[in-house]
Amino acid sequence: MWNASIKPLVYLLSLAVAAALLSGCEIDQKETQAEDGFLKLFNHPEETLAFYPEGLLELDGDGYLFLSAVKDELAEIEYPSSYITRCNAQGQVEWSMAYDWFAPVGDLFRLNGQVGFVAMDEQFRVSAILIDPSNGSITATHDLEMTMPLAAGTDSNGNLLVLGYDFDSRSSWISKFNGSFSLERSVLLPVNTDLVEVEIQRHMNKMGQEHPFYIGQYSTGSTTGYYVSCYYNYTLRTIFLDQSSLAASGDIFYYQTGEAISSIVHKNASYFGLTSYYEGNNYILPYIELNLNESRNIRDLPAEPLYELSYKAPVATAQLSGATEDYTLFASQTNASELVIYQYAASSDSLISTHYRGFDEQVRVSQLLPTEDGGAMILGGIHILGKYRRPFLLKFPPETFAPKAED
Repeated sequence: MWNASIKPLVYLLSLAVAAALLSGCEIDQKETQAEDGFLKLFNHPEETLAFYPEGLLELDGDGYLFLSAVKDELAEIEYPSSYITRCNAQGQVEWSMAYDWFAPVGDLFRLNGQVGFVAMDEQFRVSAILIDPSNGSITATHDLEMTMPLAAGTDSNGNLLVLGYDFDSRSSWISKFNGSFSLERSVLLPVNTDLVEVEIQRHMNKMGQEHPFYIGQYSTGSTTGYYVSCYYNYTLRTIFLDQSSLAASGDIFYYQTGEAISSIVHKNASYFGLTSYYEGNNYILPYIELNLNESRNIRDLPAEPLYELSYKAPVATAQLSGATEDYTLFASQTNASELVIYQYAASSDSLISTHYRGFDEQVRVSQLLPTEDGGAMILGGIHILGKYRRPFLLKFPPETFAPKAED
């Protein structure tokens, strides 16, 4: 059960607040309207548990679900279990549920009116687990006949996309399932080395560097396909796949596992926005045309450095529709324990605004979600008192991203 606190439009977490959270006190349970911004911290009385936020879903204006991977230092199983919390539109907890499914990945998904998530059992077999969003109970499970889940998502045709890893063939494993969870297509991309297997295990059990695995869809008008971040041919790469055959057409490659495209978002036609890290720095390319049929080195892309971001910073991206203009948002965290959102014009590389929210404790961004009221929500993690990993929700009202009136 959560002990939660809410402070509308207050973002600076002090040690006094953190100490009160750990003692179970509730702080400032002031009611807020759905259109207001808020910061909501979620504490748990068990000090041996560490929460790693994974995915966030808005329920048609009726609140939110968020998924966490929970690591128990006393558990015999090395992989984190699954934990889902439902909040109302003001961020107040309605229910929480723990599940004996492990290493949950990616976004919570909604297919054909069903809500679920992807995780594995104790034998590493991957399943889609469907839940009743009103109470969290499991309504169905579907064996996806894969192993070691790394990422999941959905496409515009109502298909479920899952990235896994196959130890037998030493390959990245990408599968597409229809709305009934029947396999449509599957492909193995050979890694050609066993050196990444320890990295994958440490990524999944939250004991090492967490790599930016993801899978998503793009449509240029003439071509529709998928982009996926996975291991392929000795290195971590961002690969572009044909929608029907899942055959690789092109990629952006890096040096082994120390470099990566940390986030990517399709903007329009063959233009994308992306962030990356290499040589110890983070970089951004808010608007770049990519040839999806060629292989390019990450260092050949003309990116701008983001020196303020933390080392190998995770970045979450989203497209936001404004009243008069559309935007691309990139959210991350700085070396100064701040959350930052870079707001760019959707159809250019023009930086509109930069938004900061400061904390006294270390924070980490997991997901950035445009909300139905025109605002945005960040799901992230915070180290309360520097050691207790707990999730938080930070809601930005629509006016945060509205054009500023000229003087």
